[in-house]
Amino acid sequence: MISVLAVGLDCLMLKKDSVRGDVRERQFDYAKQLGFLTLVVYSPKQLCLKAQQWSDNLWIYPTNSKSKTTFIIDAYKAASRICKERKIDVITVEDPFTTGFIGYLLKKKFSIPLNVQSHVDFCDNQYWMGIRSINKLFNQLGKLILRHADTIRVGTNYEKEKISKKLNISKDKIFVIPVNSEIDKFKNADGSKIRDKYINDKFDKLLIFTGRLVDQKDIITLLKAFSLVVQRIPKTLLLIVGSGNQGMLLRRLATELELNDNVIFTGSIEHGKVSEYIAACDIYTISSIFEGTCIAMVEAMVAGKPVVATRFAGANDLVIDGETGYLIEQKDYNKFAEAIIMLLNNPELSKEMGRKGAKRIDELFSGNQNIDKVIRLWEKTASLKA
Repeated sequence: MISVLAVGLDCLMLKKDSVRGDVRERQFDYAKQLGFLTLVVYSPKQLCLKAQQWSDNLWIYPTNSKSKTTFIIDAYKAASRICKERKIDVITVEDPFTTGFIGYLLKKKFSIPLNVQSHVDFCDNQYWMGIRSINKLFNQLGKLILRHADTIRVGTNYEKEKISKKLNISKDKIFVIPVNSEIDKFKNADGSKIRDKYINDKFDKLLIFTGRLVDQKDIITLLKAFSLVVQRIPKTLLLIVGSGNQGMLLRRLATELELNDNVIFTGSIEHGKVSEYIAACDIYTISSIFEGTCIAMVEAMVAGKPVVATRFAGANDLVIDGETGYLIEQKDYNKFAEAIIMLLNNPELSKEMGRKGAKRIDELFSGNQNIDKVIRLWEKTASLKA
């Protein structure tokens, strides 16, 4: 079995964060099929995190960096030490930007094959570059790193086709493997308690969004659409589950749109309880301007919920427009509202879409198949050393 060195950014798994979902569990699943799995992850210095050994062959090293900039140096030093002390067959990095640059330097120094993962539709994406000015620089860096990767993992066929065409990279080097999701717990979850809590004499229908309250999710468009929904179907409630830096802005917008009686911001909830919230809803909504594989949407679809989503990369792969939900152009809140109203007024259509969506997700994600695909990808990457 091969030994893998991973460089990533999610140190919260070291704190057993209950909101982050299956990140921690995925590392155990990977390690079961590897000789060794060693992770170097970004962590801010103030957390004072220590290295941890989770099993006989699974180690995690936090960098305790002063900043994201010094993380590059800290992670490179830590990873170099590991490469000197232990035989490493593959280096895998979480993104083609900061961790991708570290992986590129390690590949050059130690001649170890490099697998680069890209979990967001970044390449020349105007929406993504518009979020932060630095993303224009990251766009150029990301394209450079992808050209130097031995293999590339993306979450969607849309990203594979775009990267291959724009960067002139052979499709044989690009592998479509969505992030794994433990879907079984969402199949038969009981949402009755959540529905009893929120659906009372005032409401008949429940919509839900789960995720971070950040620019990328464009919840502004969702709220604008929902204001039109309420005008037509007043007894509808929207639950916005999650937290983020746009929380206050979105609450103010809900007030301006006179939605305070119809929108509830729940804040963050434990990932183990998300299945109950999704099971309680009638429709799952997501209005992101860009996204790779959206695990929250996967969880909703496998629970048998129809989806109204914007046409981001992951939605294009998973949602069959008009069969398992509706796909709407980004920022078109009028069409978004029309799709929601259509489903609310046609419960039988909603159920049929939900049923077809659950079948589709089960075929794509059941049995931890994406874990196995990642292992096979790393094995293939390791074989390229010669």
